[in-house]
Amino acid sequence: MRVASIRKVVHRTGRTSWQARWRDPTGSQHSKNFPRRVDAERFLVTVEARKLDGSYIDPHAGRIRLGDFAEQTTAGWVNRRDSTKARDESYLRSLVLPVFAAMPIGSIGFYDVQEWITDLVADGYAPATIRHAYQLLGRICNDAVTAGFIARTPCRDVNLPKIHDTEKRFLSPTEIGNLADTIHPRYRALVITAAYTGCRIGELIALDIDRYEPDKRIIRIERSLAEVRGHLRFGPPETAAARRAVSIPAWLPKVIDQHLDDYSPGPDGLIFTAPEGGPIRRNAFRSRVWLPAVADSVGQPMRFHDLRHSHVALLIAEGAHPAVIASRLGHTSVKTVLDVYGHLYEGLDRNAADTLSPPWDPSDVDALWSRRTRNKDQGRGLN
Repeated sequence: MRVASIRKVVHRTGRTSWQARWRDPTGSQHSKNFPRRVDAERFLVTVEARKLDGSYIDPHAGRIRLGDFAEQTTAGWVNRRDSTKARDESYLRSLVLPVFAAMPIGSIGFYDVQEWITDLVADGYAPATIRHAYQLLGRICNDAVTAGFIARTPCRDVNLPKIHDTEKRFLSPTEIGNLADTIHPRYRALVITAAYTGCRIGELIALDIDRYEPDKRIIRIERSLAEVRGHLRFGPPETAAARRAVSIPAWLPKVIDQHLDDYSPGPDGLIFTAPEGGPIRRNAFRSRVWLPAVADSVGQPMRFHDLRHSHVALLIAEGAHPAVIASRLGHTSVKTVLDVYGHLYEGLDRNAADTLSPPWDPSDVDALWSRRTRNKDQGRGLN
């Protein structure tokens, strides 16, 4: 039996087409019609080549709708924190599935994805939001490649909006002080600790007295607190690298200790608590405490996460090495620090050069140069 063949097909209307027939690696037979014989021949050449190199995909496999496949594959995305899972589901439900759910996954091409991104930009979504939605679609399509539903992902070389530096805010020490003075006293130490450790809000509101070691001047970040569908849940930090010990300034224990004197730890030993003594709910904190304090001090826009950015800016201004910054933030790679904050290093090269001292009196450079030149000429017998 021939592996592949082409036969002429005459339809009732009199139209002629050319049917390519082949067997897949399992021995099942398939066929596909083309208007020209040359198209059928090219198709079969591609089929046979893919069967040889192992990249063959059943042409009918891509008929599964993306929405159905997304439900199936995301169920297997383990090791996600509850808050991450809830966020992913929200992005899928609101941004990805309304456009792609009903489409056969094999029919989604580069231009479909690019048009989707362009529409999201036109609708005013933030670049960071668009990128996260795109990453979710890309992960689903990568799973489809692995599962054998499509040969390659359409999420390649798509033009994405840039995340501009204006989306980050860097406060000066004076501005940090103004914000801390303005916010409710219960949260003053929280703001200062965030700005001078670079910890995430979820890490700080999960911090308890057992993980605070003032004598060693460290806080141990070993868990995070998130609100998922109205329920507070403790979980591990975002990544393995985020589980870390963070050194704190020599003066910060006094701030935290004073806070603990004024506001006793909650039943769970939490250092930073809500008015009733329980864990801080981030959404309520943001609307009732954070936004009013920001409006009355440094002005909008200002996210709590910008205190983390401000911490990095302070470290860079003091000449901290990127590896030290990455460690404090809980990043695995220095590259992340340089990619996100590299522009803050501008001008530090000249500052570093200005700290270098010559091995002679700078005011005597001309005399030194003349003296050395004269000695050199005498050694050559030029005088």
